[in-house]
Amino acid sequence: MNDNTVKPNKYDVQQPGDHTSKGRFIAVDNPTYEAYAKKYQAKTPISKALYILFYLLPGIVAYLLVNIEPVHRFLSSTPGLEGYNFQYYMFVIFTLFWHMAFPVFMLRKHEKLKWKEVFEFLSLNRFSFKEVFLVAPIAFALSVALSLPYMMTLYEPFQKWLSSVPGLQIPSYSIFASYEAFYGAPAIVMILMLIGNFVGEEIYFRGYLMKKTAFLGRYNWIVNSILFCAYHLWQVPQTWPLIVPFIFFGLTMQLRKNLYTMIAFHLLFNIAGVQIYHILLGLGAGTH
Repeated sequence: MNDNTVKPNKYDVQQPGDHTSKGRFIAVDNPTYEAYAKKYQAKTPISKALYILFYLLPGIVAYLLVNIEPVHRFLSSTPGLEGYNFQYYMFVIFTLFWHMAFPVFMLRKHEKLKWKEVFEFLSLNRFSFKEVFLVAPIAFALSVALSLPYMMTLYEPFQKWLSSVPGLQIPSYSIFASYEAFYGAPAIVMILMLIGNFVGEEIYFRGYLMKKTAFLGRYNWIVNSILFCAYHLWQVPQTWPLIVPFIFFGLTMQLRKNLYTMIAFHLLFNIAGVQIYHILLGLGAGTH
C-alpha cells in the first residue's frame, strides 16, 4: 500500500449502520468518507480548477455532439447510427464509461488505490436497506415538499425564458425532445442507459467529484448540486429550471454520505418527480 492510501483502521471506520449517535436521524458521521475527502481532494490551484471543470466537461461535449446540428448530422450519418441510434449509444458511452469507468481508472491508476479502497472512496461500501428503502424516499418526499413554493411560482417563467434563449433550445431531433424518443431505445440499450443514468451519474458527481472538490468546505454540497444541474447543457429548458429540487442531491449526500441512498434518490426523482411535477401539477417538468 503506497503512502497516499487511506488506512481504514487509522480512522476508526464504522460498519454500515453503525453511525455515531450524534445527528444519527439526519446527518451521519462517516470517518472513512471524511478521510478520503481530506486526503484526496484537489490541492493545487490547477487541480482545483480542473475538477470544477470535470463537472461541466461531459455536458459541454454532449452539447457539441447533439445540439450543434452540423456536428450531429455528420456523426449520425455513420451507417448503423441513423435516427436516434447515435444519441442512444452516445448516452450509454457517456454514462457508463465517462461517469463510471473514468473515476475508477483515476482512482486505480492515479491514486493507486486497491479495489476495496476504490469502493470505499466512491461510498459504495455501505449498502443499507434502511438508506435505500426508508431514507431515500423520505429525502425525496421532503425535497418535493420544500421545492413546491418555487416550482409553483418561478419554475414555468424560468423555463419559458430559457426556451427563448438562442442556442439553449432542445433540438427537435434530440432524444430529450420527447419521452417517446428517449424511451424508444431498444430494450438492452434502454437498460444500459438507465443504469448509467441513476448509477453512473451518482458515481461520478457524488461518489467521485464531491470528494475531489472537498476543498470548497461548507459550500461543497451546494456547488456540487448547482454544477450537476448546469452540466445538463443539452437539455437546458428541462433541467435548469429544476435548480431548487437539484439542490437536494448534494445536500442528501452531504448528510448521509452513502451512494446507495443517492442512487435510490435519483431514481425516485426521475420517475416519481416526473409524475408529481408534470402530471399532477401540470408543470411540464422532464428529467433524465
